[in-house]
Amino acid sequence: MPTLLESFSCCYGRVDRCDGAEDSREGFLLLPADKDFLGRPSAAVSGLPRTPLLEDPGMVETVRLAEALLPGGQMTHEQCEWCTVHNVRRYFQGRGGNPAAAAAILAQALSWRQEYRAVLSGEREPVWQTDLRVLARGDDGAPKIYGCFRHNVPATAANTQHIFDHMAAVLETASRSHRHGATNADNIMDCHGFRMADNLNPAPMFQLMKMANQPYRDGLRTAILVDAPSSFYMLWRAAQPFLSEKTKSKIRFVSHDEAVALIASTSGAKAAAIVQRVMAENRSAEGCTSHRLPSEVKDDEDSPSEASENQRSLTRTLSRKLSRALSGMQSVYQHSTITSRFCCCRRRRPDATEDQPYKFDKFHVN
Repeated sequence: MPTLLESFSCCYGRVDRCDGAEDSREGFLLLPADKDFLGRPSAAVSGLPRTPLLEDPGMVETVRLAEALLPGGQMTHEQCEWCTVHNVRRYFQGRGGNPAAAAAILAQALSWRQEYRAVLSGEREPVWQTDLRVLARGDDGAPKIYGCFRHNVPATAANTQHIFDHMAAVLETASRSHRHGATNADNIMDCHGFRMADNLNPAPMFQLMKMANQPYRDGLRTAILVDAPSSFYMLWRAAQPFLSEKTKSKIRFVSHDEAVALIASTSGAKAAAIVQRVMAENRSAEGCTSHRLPSEVKDDEDSPSEASENQRSLTRTLSRKLSRALSGMQSVYQHSTITSRFCCCRRRRPDATEDQPYKFDKFHVN
């Protein structure tokens, strides 16, 4: 039965769920194949994906102004696809609903994404540099990004771009790993093994700050700095002037044990145990030598209760859609055969979800 419901639901629209909460608005439909996300005829923007329509006039204006700021005054296919309701709303609300101000930072994010397009899409595998990765996901659905300075490499002219690519791949993966309505992640920076001599080049730090500032705006919930030595505070003092008060308020300097307790209190015992185990391995003679990049979290790791709730929510949503579909089916498809009604558009073109999952399944380090 769910398969039948799903086949009808994709033809008649879907509920927009940009932040984990169900949107009860009626008639929020996917755009026809001949329109782009702003409702323009596809002749003007050939090949753009079918994307949920931006209904808020301020958000529509934000995207139009951002597009004008891009090279050539037009978005690429990937840039259009990324302009989901959820993503555009972050920039629009981040500038107090001012379309011009929001467009300026949205354009910066779109330009950055175009620069790193090959890495973000999985078309090109980064040359992995450190152990930075998505290590776990909490019971609250927030991913845990973890990296240990024991595995850090000095930034040189030869590897700096590789470091940037590595960070971009991990942050993109984290942004696609949220569950339970979570919208940001915790970044755990394990300072064990930190050496000031290996961190004299500030380029990676500034690039990470740039990524967190615009492309992954509001993606950080808490930055947890574990066992930071006194020498690390020299790096911290250099970074402070470039951080907003909002960002600085998210940073916590804690001990190893305090980090585990903090993660357990916010994200549950399972995620805390994973982080505790890896930190302990990194403090052993061999260190943590086996890991998967850019993420150790599998898509099917949702708990049984979450999977059950997701199924119930899906059934409710699709049942509602089916009811609306059936009510108008007779007048719209009165001449259609029963076979044509089951020939879902899903079988003729890729599914047009608001945010496609990001995967690097073929990339790993053992």
